Amino acid sequence: YRRHGRIIFDRKAQFSRDEVNRLVKEMLGPQQAEILKHKWSVDFAASNSGVRLRTNVFRTTRGLSIAVRLLPGVVPTVEDLNLHPEVKKLAHLPSGLVLICGATGSGKTTSIASIINEINRTRNLHIVTLEDPIEYKFVSDKSFVEQRELNTHIQTFEQGLIDVLREDPDVIVVGELREPETIRLALNAAESGHLVIATLHATNVEDAIYRICNSFPTSIQEFVRHQLSSTLASVLVQQLVFMERANFRVPVLSLMHATSAIKTNIREGKAHHMENIMQMSR
Repeated sequence: YRRHGRIIFDRKAQFSRDEVNRLVKEMLGPQQAEILKHKWSVDFAASNSGVRLRTNVFRTTRGLSIAVRLLPGVVPTVEDLNLHPEVKKLAHLPSGLVLICGATGSGKTTSIASIINEINRTRNLHIVTLEDPIEYKFVSDKSFVEQRELNTHIQTFEQGLIDVLREDPDVIVVGELREPETIRLALNAAESGHLVIATLHATNVEDAIYRICNSFPTSIQEFVRHQLSSTLASVLVQQLVFMERANFRVPVLSLMHATSAIKTNIREGKAHHMENIMQMSR
C-alpha cells in the first residue's frame, strides 16, 4: 500500500491469484465485467462501510490486479484539506474556465470536491458534473447537484458536454480535459457564460496553457488562444509534498488568476512569461 506517497509492503496480507479473481467477480457488475473483457481494464467507484472506494481492475503478467484508492465518505472542505483560503474565491466566480492541474494522485479531484462543496453550501446554482468515475457523492444543499458517470450515464465526455448545455446548468465540472473535442466544448461552455471547472494533467501554468493550445491544429491555434484568453478565470497547479519533520504530505499550490496581463500574453502566444507575471503580481 502507499502511505504519504511511499510504497509499504504488508507481508501478512497476501492474496493468491484465485482469491483476486474471486474478489473481482464479486466486485464487478455485468456492465463492468463486459468492459474488463473487451478493454482489459475497468475503472469504477463504490461505497463500503461509509468509505468511498475508487477502484481499477487491470490485467498484468500475474493475472488480474486491483488498485484501490480510499476516499473519505464525507466531502472535504477547503479548510479540511489545508488549502490556501484563496481557493475559496474560485467557488464564487460567476463564469469562466477554472483549470485544476497536477500529476496523477496529487489530489486534483479532492480539491475540486472542496470547491463544489463551497458552491453547494453558499450559492443557489445548478451544478452538473461529468466524472470518470464518481468519487465524491454530493447531497444538494443550497445548490442542486446532478452527477453523471462515464460509461454509466454518459458514453463520452464529449457527449456529456453536448448534453449538459441543454440541461440549464450554472456550473459544469469536467473530470478530465484530454481530447481536443472535449477541450473545444469546455471552452464553448465557458464562453457562453457558465462556470466550467476541469482537471488537466500539467506540471505548471505554462504547461497547462501549451497543452490546451497545442491540442489543436496549427491553423486554428490563434483562434483557440483568443478564446482561451477571454474565458480563462484561474489556473490552480497542485502537488503533494512529503514534509519530513511532520511525517505527512502537504499541498503546495500555484494559483494564477487571469489578469489583463495574463490574458494579453495568452493571446500573443507568450505562455513562457506566465511565471514572471505571477512572481511580480504575488
